Amino acid sequence: MNDLNKTIRRTQQYWFEDGLVELLLGLLFLVLSGLFWWQVSSDSEYAPLVGGIAMPFLITLGAILMGVALRWLKQRLVYPRTGFVTYAKPTHKQRGLSGLLGLLIGAGTAVAITQIDIANLATAFIGAGVGFGLFVIGVRFGLMRFWALAVWAVVVGVTIAFLGIDESVASTYALGLVGLGLMVSGGFAFWRYWQNSEPGSDEPMEALS
Repeated sequence: MNDLNKTIRRTQQYWFEDGLVELLLGLLFLVLSGLFWWQVSSDSEYAPLVGGIAMPFLITLGAILMGVALRWLKQRLVYPRTGFVTYAKPTHKQRGLSGLLGLLIGAGTAVAITQIDIANLATAFIGAGVGFGLFVIGVRFGLMRFWALAVWAVVVGVTIAFLGIDESVASTYALGLVGLGLMVSGGFAFWRYWQNSEPGSDEPMEALS
């Protein structure tokens, strides 16, 4: 049983081995940072609409596009080199719950940034929330670099909160720096993966499902 658990964990770790998850997640954070920057610096009449109403849906849409891009990149860059792993497909109920959770997280993030009364602590909440999510991934799949990313997210959020940066731009810095950390980690992981793998045969290898 212990060997089986190790095999399952190794199979799950394979999904994160190439660093593409971090690269795309970091890119999503940078895009969100840019949107918040545009919101606070633009004179457009649509800026408040983006920040107050549309942002939760934009975050959910970004997460969906991230999933599509991740599968596309893996099919063209990863699977031809080290094969692919099949996982049990989520049920309609699980997909619905995931979508609802994503919408709630997006709404919570937007509210924390734009509407929360203690706006000077918004970045600390952002850092703690992102850090918790990264830490859970690190613990569940045994990935040390996600623990380091969790610490980075918390440190960034708390530091910006106590530096007294203008609350209108503090969240853009927090999201941008967290995203930058994710992209650096993902870029290094992808470089290491690329260096340690070679193109395989034309037939993809199917691993444990």
